[in-house]
Amino acid sequence: MKKFLSILNSLIAVFIFLFISTSSLRAEDVKIKIENGIQVVYNPKNPSPLPGTLNQLILREDLCIGDEEGEEFIFSQTRSVQVDEEENIYVLDLKEVCVKVFDKNGKHLRTFGERGQGPGELQYPSRMHLVAGKELLIYDAGNSRLSFYSLHGKCLREISTGKYIFQRTIPDSKGNIITELVIYGDKPVTEIKKFDPNLNPIITIEAVEMEVNPYVITLVNPAFSVRVMKNDNIVWGYPSDFKYEIFVVSPEGKTIRKIVKNYDPVKITKKDKEKTIKDTLGDQELPAGYKLEFPKNYYPYWYVMCGDEGRIYVRTYEQDKEGNFRYDVFDPEGRYMARFYLPEVDLLYVVKNHKMYTLVWEDEKGIPVVKRYDMVWK
Repeated sequence: MKKFLSILNSLIAVFIFLFISTSSLRAEDVKIKIENGIQVVYNPKNPSPLPGTLNQLILREDLCIGDEEGEEFIFSQTRSVQVDEEENIYVLDLKEVCVKVFDKNGKHLRTFGERGQGPGELQYPSRMHLVAGKELLIYDAGNSRLSFYSLHGKCLREISTGKYIFQRTIPDSKGNIITELVIYGDKPVTEIKKFDPNLNPIITIEAVEMEVNPYVITLVNPAFSVRVMKNDNIVWGYPSDFKYEIFVVSPEGKTIRKIVKNYDPVKITKKDKEKTIKDTLGDQELPAGYKLEFPKNYYPYWYVMCGDEGRIYVRTYEQDKEGNFRYDVFDPEGRYMARFYLPEVDLLYVVKNHKMYTLVWEDEKGIPVVKRYDMVWK
């Protein structure tokens, strides 16, 4: 009996040693360095969470809005979804020029918004965000203004954006506006800029010159992706050099972290090219003298999202066997901690209160819907 217990204790000790060694080795896969005063987190291809970290995400769809009967549940062209502290869901419909509001159970509460150019009216509402959980900010590209609404749909104020060509706008908790904008000239420039609540410029976070050849149509291009974290840090990326890099910037504009990840490039196939050309040109012929251009591979990622728990979610171009696209998850310190997959049509928009909200431009029935997933970490 003593001999058996001795052997058993030895086996347990070996198991513990192997577990600790494996965990330590995995933790060492992530290298953290200080370069030019910036913390740089180098991540491997595969998730490398800290030992004891919950790193497997299970998603369970628990709500779908848009496939019920009734006009109040029908969407034409969804562009944004937001969720307030009571888990009410706000869906911006660009084509119908309105916002539809639902409670956490999917019950329709109200619809507001009216097409027009007058006070409180909307022309081309392309983006919508919550401001400190109390107001809705809608960027109306058609009227060149930011329109602020109460959560019940009353227009509170409007600010002209006529001086700028905004691509998107995101407010922080203090009402400052972080934007991606284009400045045209001999060499067009795309900037990430921060404005105060009255739209006075404060800082330029990044600027990139855009290469323009009027006779070359590049159908796969890098693009800025910008988000604001709950603590008002700004997260942005621009994978122009096929580098998987994401930057975290303080509210004052100082870069405090660079997240780097090793990855396997995803080749652009002939089928991908044919689909992109079809989606872009339709049945039209390419004008004489023009040519189409594709890079060899897709860029490392498409866009980034920030959750209320401090994690960063990155939508990549890598697919699983079912054709679902991979999302990489980084913890608040920039460590690659997990990955999961969503169907191509599911676009992640909000992560809040252990729930994930996606926009589906067209489901299997060909209709736009909003989905909510319950998030379970193991």
